[in-house]
Amino acid sequence: MADQLRAAQDTPIWNAIETNNFKQALKLVDKRLSKKHSDYLEALKIYIRSRSPQVSEKSAVLLHLEELPERKPPFSDIEAIELYDEALNEVLPESNETWERIIGQLRWQCVKINPKNEDLSLKCFQECLSKGAHDHARQIANSLEKNFPKNHSYIFWNITMMFLFSTSEKCPENQRKIWGGLALGQIGKLAGATREAQDQKRLPPRSIQTPQELLILDRITQTYGKPDQRLVYLQSPQLGPESTIAKAEWQLWRTKLKLMEAAQQWQDIFDTTAALLKRARTKDESSQLSGSRLSDWLVWEAYVNSAVELDGSHQVQAETEAHLDPAAGIDKSWKRNASLAQVKLSFESSTAFSSSKSDRVAAVVKYLQEYGKASTAYNDLRPFVECLSSDQRLELLEILKTNTVFSYDEEGRTRIYPAKEDLSTAGQITQVVNTYKLRFLLTCALPEYERRQSPLNNSTHVGFNCASCSKPCGLMCKYCLEDAAKEAIQSYRIAMDDDGRISNALLKTDQHPADDLSILAAMCLIKLSLLQTENNSEPLSRTTTTYVLQAAVLLENAWLHSKYNFQISQMLIRIYNYLGCGSLAMRAYHRMPVKQIQQDTISYTLFDRLSSSHPHASSQSIAASSKQRTPVEQLQHQQKFYRSSRGNIIKNLWLSFKHGSYNTIFEFTEVSEKLTHSMAAAMSVIESRKISRLTVPGTPLTEISNGFDILPPNMEFPEAKYSDNLDYESFPNFEVSRGARFEELSRYTPRLSAHRCRLNLAAEKLMLIVDPSSDVAQEKEMLHIWLKQYLDSQKQSPSEHVGSEGMTRSEQLAAAGYHTMALILRASHDQDFWTENDLQGTLDKYNNDLCARLEEQAALVETLKEPVPAFGSTLHVLYTVHEFGRTILNLCRYLTKQRKVFFEKQREASVKIEELARKLLQQVVDKCTVVKKGLDEGGWIDKVLESTLPDAQEGDGAIVSSLRELLDENFLEEWAGEVVEGWRDSVIGFSYLKPPPTKA
Repeated sequence: MADQLRAAQDTPIWNAIETNNFKQALKLVDKRLSKKHSDYLEALKIYIRSRSPQVSEKSAVLLHLEELPERKPPFSDIEAIELYDEALNEVLPESNETWERIIGQLRWQCVKINPKNEDLSLKCFQECLSKGAHDHARQIANSLEKNFPKNHSYIFWNITMMFLFSTSEKCPENQRKIWGGLALGQIGKLAGATREAQDQKRLPPRSIQTPQELLILDRITQTYGKPDQRLVYLQSPQLGPESTIAKAEWQLWRTKLKLMEAAQQWQDIFDTTAALLKRARTKDESSQLSGSRLSDWLVWEAYVNSAVELDGSHQVQAETEAHLDPAAGIDKSWKRNASLAQVKLSFESSTAFSSSKSDRVAAVVKYLQEYGKASTAYNDLRPFVECLSSDQRLELLEILKTNTVFSYDEEGRTRIYPAKEDLSTAGQITQVVNTYKLRFLLTCALPEYERRQSPLNNSTHVGFNCASCSKPCGLMCKYCLEDAAKEAIQSYRIAMDDDGRISNALLKTDQHPADDLSILAAMCLIKLSLLQTENNSEPLSRTTTTYVLQAAVLLENAWLHSKYNFQISQMLIRIYNYLGCGSLAMRAYHRMPVKQIQQDTISYTLFDRLSSSHPHASSQSIAASSKQRTPVEQLQHQQKFYRSSRGNIIKNLWLSFKHGSYNTIFEFTEVSEKLTHSMAAAMSVIESRKISRLTVPGTPLTEISNGFDILPPNMEFPEAKYSDNLDYESFPNFEVSRGARFEELSRYTPRLSAHRCRLNLAAEKLMLIVDPSSDVAQEKEMLHIWLKQYLDSQKQSPSEHVGSEGMTRSEQLAAAGYHTMALILRASHDQDFWTENDLQGTLDKYNNDLCARLEEQAALVETLKEPVPAFGSTLHVLYTVHEFGRTILNLCRYLTKQRKVFFEKQREASVKIEELARKLLQQVVDKCTVVKKGLDEGGWIDKVLESTLPDAQEGDGAIVSSLRELLDENFLEEWAGEVVEGWRDSVIGFSYLKPPPTKA
């Protein structure tokens, strides 16, 4: 920007600046100022001083900048203001709050002095918008509307900015309703003018004229208007979705129908949706069905709901038949909605069909026969099947098991499923997949959900009898899950045994239609693994491990035939993390297509707890598929996403104003807020700092480095808000629609949570205080001020540092220890605390608590009786405990440097704490040695194969037999070798878990 301000007479000054000869540049400016004073030259002087590397000079520049908004008269030279803008960026880069207070105010003052300079106003508006200075942008937008009244856009810029400011965090609470009310009042007047206009094609400037303006009307009314006002507008012929200015905006129709349902305006809904559906099947002048979208499922659903309330089922039946009539020429994708409406009607109406059990089942079967070749059929039918009675479920299950659903094809030939010849096309495979999913829902998912909801599900109740197989079971039925897994594997084998006929016809990015059979089987195996509780035997001797390894090898085999199926990769990431094969988890993560690796939403699958599973770079060939990035580099790449997204959103905000896309402004703002407060962003910062501290010891980790800049300040405080942007829905899920998703049911470790993020961020700052690196010494005084504020906030929200949401046992113990450490640090630094409390008694309590946490961590490490190979839970304990022990040693060293009055009272306890911390670290190192020695032995590939495919015992080998038939021996051996190499690669990270340093 500064380069654009050069004038011919300034060339020598700028040449001096570019060569960093600031002394010469200042001399030239002073010489010019002695001849003639100007705001521009004064600003140029401050800019040159801001380029100085001296901290004292930068501080002086900041003090000068702070005084500028109070100057009388204000600056009218925009070039001078832009130089001050650059100077502030040199002194405090990316400090939006300071920018708003200083530069934002200067820009607004400049616009006030030059209100008729439209280009100046637009430039300042754009800059204020980009820095989040919404109040100043609002004032500029108001100025634009007043000074350029014929410009229709500026009217809505002003309304939009008032509303945007009222909803922003920076708006004072007592002003929200004021600005929101003003926005509502102004746009309400425009809505009134629009409704009163005689000619809707020639509206006055102060009216609503575009679909985007209608959307912002609805948004503002929703936030600040009366509850029924939105619907009044949407039902207006001039402002509703059928109006001329709406231009058939679909979002308006969606909103209108939802509001009408909420208001229970059943007759209006029935009439409106009936008209929409008729338009959807009516051809236009060019004989095209241009209104097909009006037969969206939302419309059908509202139509059926209103019909049930009004007893108008016969009309619905007639409408569905009209849509399904081949002569109507409606595309199959829209006809499907009509067929699904028939199913819905059969479940909700007592008049369209009889209430006998067979009719509802018949409706499900009919839909499955018609659309069974569509991959969406299961999700379409799932909510209806869940509503079947016990007898209806048994009837449907019998039909599905006896393979009578698809007993006839288009040519009338009998079909029996599953059989090799019947899985010869992609459509037939999809039919079988949908059938197996429904069988899984009926035999496993639904009964399990109902057992979880049962009042008998408590600690005193010993078990249930399975409604499907009548055998004793817990929440999950082992026999039904095994049966479902076995049959899915067998059908998958038959489907794939086609000499590559289907696979070869697929595009590179296509997914194989049989994929969901392998995914379903893997789901059953994972759930079976969660049934087992043997923790005392060797890892590879556990039934849990057998099921997990079977799921892994099954999915790896499926991936070979469908490399773009990201759900397979997602499941493999979870499995390999459980097994402690971090390098294989990374490989699975990087197999996912770029569009699936969304840096914010999917990243948790790999990066959460990465520092305690695989903090080091892979040493084997697996690394080649991980794009050769170290874990820290991968996390830094993720952090670049957050930084670049800010710039992209800012750019799009301005373009949205420029092009009148007012609703998208709020959509972008909401995305920006979610990214700014994202749990995944906090996770990335935490994990990168943990890994850097471990792998590059001695590297200074200041508060503003290693990612803290992507987070808002004080995100560790209880009042800090987090947004959960994590994508759980892309994880495969065939469970009950109203119950927990499979992603939740299959967690081996607690999920990422805001509670854990807060505690980890606080721990990071505590570690900075005791960090022996001299590079952070300047920050420590500020960190002690932060510590006092943090502990005060904990008093106001005492429950915040209690609890275990999203935490493992080792994390809970570490968090409790860090909280005690915080209390000790405050006592060491706050002299007022010494006089206000019984210092010795208080310290004794703190020290006893800390000793207890160290001893509990030691006991946790001791429970790792059979740690070879080291699964994810073992790795997690060792890394977490080691970091805790190392931090406590740093605390002890730090306390020796505190004031004598304090240390004399702390000395004895510090000796004991240090001794316990040393023992803990040595205990971790000893356990690591056991793991490494164990993996150096031979025969591990055979052990993996034996655990994956054990000899059948007492008829339980059906799954093993099915897998043996499916999997090639060479593939099995190669995969087992990769698992073993994954374990060996994981223990390389143990080299960072150092024994305690010798005492000085």
